[in-house]
Order: sequence, then C-alpha cells, then structure tokens
Amino acid sequence: MALFQRAGLAAHKSSLRLLEAYTSSAPLWERTLLAAYVGLGPPIARMFGGNTKTVWQQAETIIEDLFAVSGLRAEAIVAALRHYVQLKREIDHHLPFEDACELIYAQRFYPLVTHFTFALQSSAIARMRFVQRIAAAMAFRHATVVDLGCGSGAMLCNVLESKPGWSGQGLDISRESVEYARRLATYKGVANRAHFQQGSIAELPFKDRSFDLVIASEVVEHLPDVEKAFSEMTRVLAPGGFLALTVPLESHTPAHLNALSSELQLYEMFRRAGLKVKSLKSKWHLTFGDDRRHLFAVAQLEEQEELVNDRFYSFAPPQMSSAASSGIISS
Repeated sequence: MALFQRAGLAAHKSSLRLLEAYTSSAPLWERTLLAAYVGLGPPIARMFGGNTKTVWQQAETIIEDLFAVSGLRAEAIVAALRHYVQLKREIDHHLPFEDACELIYAQRFYPLVTHFTFALQSSAIARMRFVQRIAAAMAFRHATVVDLGCGSGAMLCNVLESKPGWSGQGLDISRESVEYARRLATYKGVANRAHFQQGSIAELPFKDRSFDLVIASEVVEHLPDVEKAFSEMTRVLAPGGFLALTVPLESHTPAHLNALSSELQLYEMFRRAGLKVKSLKSKWHLTFGDDRRHLFAVAQLEEQEELVNDRFYSFAPPQMSSAASSGIISS
C-alpha cells in the first residue's frame, strides 16, 4: 500500500487488492520485480515521455470487471492465474490441440487468464487499442462484428460499448470462456447486442459474407489448420469488410501450435486467402510471461479483387484514411 501511495496509484483499489493477494504467495524474486515495476515504472516512463497512469486506469477497470464477473475473492483469482503460469513453466513443448483443449481451454482458469491479460500485459493492451482504433475508424453506423477466439469476451464488449449501433458475435472453443463472456456482456450492458457460442474457427457456424469486421486476435497460432481458418474468415467477411488480426512471432507458449517467423509468412497467408493487406507491422513486448514480438495486421476483402503479383510489398502501414474514398473507413 505504501508503495502504491508513493507511486500515486493508491486510488486503484481493485488493482491493489489483487496485487496484495499476489504478493502474499509470490516468491521473493517475483515480489522484487513487482516492486520495481510499481515503484520505478512511472518515473522511468516519464523520462521517455510516457505516462503509466493511463495504463493503471485501464488495469483498474479490467480488474474491477474481473472481480464482478467471476464473483471470486482476490486469493482465488491469484491461485487461478498462478496455476496457468505454473503450467506454462512445466510444459516446454507445443501441446497437441486435443491436449491443449483438455489442459487449458476447458479449465475454469482460462477465461480469467484471458481477461486479466488486458490489465497489465503490454501486448494485450496493445491488441485492445489496435482493435479499438480499427473499429473507431470504420464509418458504418450499423455493422456486424465477430471476435474469433473471443476468450473472456472483453474485446468484443469493448467494441460494442464504443459502437452502440453495432451487433456482435463471439466464438471460442472453450465452454468456460463462452459462459464467462455472456456474464461479462450482461455486466457491461451489451448483452442484447452480443451473442457468444462455442465452436471451431475451422468450421465457422455463420453464413457467407456475414460480418463487416472480423477480429482474430492471438488465435490462429492455436489452430491445427491455419489455411482452413483463413479460408473460413474470408468466407464470412462481407465485401469491403476488414479483418483485424494479431499473432505472436516465434512463440513458445505450450498451447501455440504454429509459430510464424516473419511478416512475409503472414502476408502470404492473406494473399492466398484472397485478402488485400492494408497494414502490417510488428511490435516488441518485453513484459513478464509475454511473447517478445507480435504482428498487427489489417486486411480487406475488396468487392473486386485485385490480383497481387510477386512484387515487392512495403509492410509500412498506410494511413487508415487512405481508404476513406471507399466509404468503409472514415478519415
């Protein structure tokens, strides 16, 4: 508590409650890292022109939601999170898909983990902001969006909160996650516009050309058949619609079956699926337990497909306003 006060973070009571429960069971080295993050993070960020207060404000909102939706005490949430971390430490190889379903996706801790990552994991925060920017730029007053591999449902709920005229679908292989996401949607006041169901991305239970925005954030690396997943995502995307996709590079997480090594690999997947890449870039993330580097991509299903030849393609992302003339993206 004293450390939080010195860092100017004492007002974030839910975050403090969870971190106090965490430190009571964490080994010394983890407590030391946490103290350094809380105590040294704000002044170091200010030196580089950053501000950690916005990060902690978002973390507070996520953790408040986590407490409300799970109905669990801080100690139980910490135990669930530590269970997953321990599993990652013990398994040093990629699990077969069926084993990942049994050991991870079917477990009660899974939606808690996927929700909590949006609080303090830098890559998850970046993914949420990435999808927020894409949704904000889309000019449709009314649109349909689907979040594939939706986990806790936090990302879809966030989009629907910011877009009151939109409706959405969430799909996940995990029944625990689907049930959790439904509760979160009710808590966030978007349940009348959000529908969550269990299912496979390899066989999407949606009609052709159903969605204006398809979100696939940190999901394709979990799948045994990536080409089939891209085919299905393209099938349900409406002409002129957008696919927002993120994926880690060179990941060693046990549940990840596929590990991309370059931007070119992902670009080729888009090309084979008949999608035109609008932006593709990588970012480094060095927080504890995170994959080091992630790709952030936006692709579009054009109404008249433009054939892409084997020529040089710049991965520097164009301005989103460059698509304003089509009426799909607002400038």
